[in-house]
Amino acid sequence: MSDSLNNRIKYIPLSRIRPNHEQPRKYFDPEAMDSLTRSIERYGVISPITVRELEEDGEYELISGERRYRAAFGAGLTDIPCIILDTDGSDCAILSLLENLQREDLSFLEIAESYKKLVRRSGLSSHDLSRKIGGSPYDIKERIDLMKLDPLVRKYIRSFGLTERQAHALLHIRDKKTQIEAAVQICENSMSEYDTIKFVSDILKTGTAPGLHMGRMKDVKLLRNTLSGAVKLVRKSGMDAELKERSHDWGEEFTVIVRRNKQ
Repeated sequence: MSDSLNNRIKYIPLSRIRPNHEQPRKYFDPEAMDSLTRSIERYGVISPITVRELEEDGEYELISGERRYRAAFGAGLTDIPCIILDTDGSDCAILSLLENLQREDLSFLEIAESYKKLVRRSGLSSHDLSRKIGGSPYDIKERIDLMKLDPLVRKYIRSFGLTERQAHALLHIRDKKTQIEAAVQICENSMSEYDTIKFVSDILKTGTAPGLHMGRMKDVKLLRNTLSGAVKLVRKSGMDAELKERSHDWGEEFTVIVRRNKQ
């Protein structure tokens, strides 16, 4: 570590650091946090967090490093290494978002929520925000639009790990009740992106979730699970087996590959 960086690092009592209410990350995986806490108990905090000094005497506000900050508390530390940035509150949220974006440490919904807060609270347009953080104004607006999804739908998206493309497909369903019902069926049937888009398209045409399509989805899921089970049995016998799946306009294609053992 360079001398110039060392000179910028200061150990600050955790009790004097306030959490950042503009923190983009809203979900902290319990297992990952437990692992980080154990690591900090053993090795300490290797990478400093960043803070800004508040006007109040001796108080600081967290800018980035929320996971390390929380884990340090859990590990029983009293002090934590910090880099103190000379910035005001208006830039704090942007810096926190940038740090997480550069670490690729946020879900697309967390990014969308951060964009929306920045636009609402600072009066920035999507064009202004794009100049500050990079990316195109169109992409930023597309992300912000995801916050129009019903909160329960966003919860399903997070819990079941739906993709951003699936989330945008659900956004086309304006009726909230239908949107929630669609999200539930997409999650419960483990739909792919292709099937999600087809499913939403059918809803937009009819106004309701088509039962026949859902029946087909359940059949496909059953077939996939059956073939996966068969492939596992073949592998247990010592043979090299693989299941491949491809989506087409006409439906799903499954290919089971069993390779001969070399003599």
